[in-house]
Amino acid sequence: MRGDRRRSPLAGVGAGALGVAVSTFAIDPLEEVAPVDSLGVLYIPSVLLVSAVWGLPLGVLTALASALAYDYFYIPPVPSLGIAGRRNLVTLITFLVSAGLSALVAGLAARVRVAEENRRQAAEVRTRVLAAADEERRRVVRDMHDGAQQRLVHAMITLKLARDALRRDDPAAAGALVDESLEHTGTANTQLRELAQGIMPAVLTRGGLAAAIESLASRTPLPITVDVRTGRHDRTVESTAYFIVAEALTNVVKHAGASHAEVHVSHSGGLLRVEVADDGAGGARQDRGSGLLGLADRAASLDGELVVSDVPGGGTRIVATLPLGAQPPERRR
Repeated sequence: MRGDRRRSPLAGVGAGALGVAVSTFAIDPLEEVAPVDSLGVLYIPSVLLVSAVWGLPLGVLTALASALAYDYFYIPPVPSLGIAGRRNLVTLITFLVSAGLSALVAGLAARVRVAEENRRQAAEVRTRVLAAADEERRRVVRDMHDGAQQRLVHAMITLKLARDALRRDDPAAAGALVDESLEHTGTANTQLRELAQGIMPAVLTRGGLAAAIESLASRTPLPITVDVRTGRHDRTVESTAYFIVAEALTNVVKHAGASHAEVHVSHSGGLLRVEVADDGAGGARQDRGSGLLGLADRAASLDGELVVSDVPGGGTRIVATLPLGAQPPERRR
């Protein structure tokens, strides 16, 4: 679960140990005012805390450690792990059951909370991805209307004028108008090709990631080292990886002030690893600006992950990991 990744198990062990130690020392002064077999409840908050924050396994471990400390220091004979008498045995068993149930309830509540958080994050990512896709569609329509469509309209008007010139028996004017029409159609063809390249590069469809990224690097006004060590994969994964590289290199050119960048792509253990690094100013953060957030959303839309970090000595490294064979949300239903 994504919500558990930020919580170190070592920190959970430390928190559990600290809680057991504090509870053990807290029982000592209370023995004078309350029977010791009622004071085991002081261990329960530590069990609840560890289970809620770090999960059920560490919660159970904290419960067992609490039982050992409680038995060793406060259940006769002390100090030992022995148990003298039926009452003391019942006390320890009751404590173990109570601590175990506390760990179970808190652990299950934590799982539900993390699952809800993951669902909320997935819904937010899906909303942003759909909004970005909608904006991209509007951009394509706008570019077609303002570019290729206008050129084609001009070409049609010019051809009609050329036809009228021929009817007037003016071949020179007709020839000039045909030339102008050809110029408009040639420009429209170039613009349509550029639009198609931005939507889905033909080289990606035909040659895969290696060819597509090499082509992308050749068009980038910056020296790019490309190292792609992977074959063909699902088209959704390939296109997502390609556009992550494309957008990352665009950010490098626009914002990094870099003199060189590197692209490395490889796969292992069912994951495609995409890395883009530069030698620029560094300081990029995933939570700043829509560019890096868009990259993270592209990765998250396939249940992948994107990490942005500084490169020692200056620069930024972006690493995306994408599950191979992953499908976007609309294809999972």
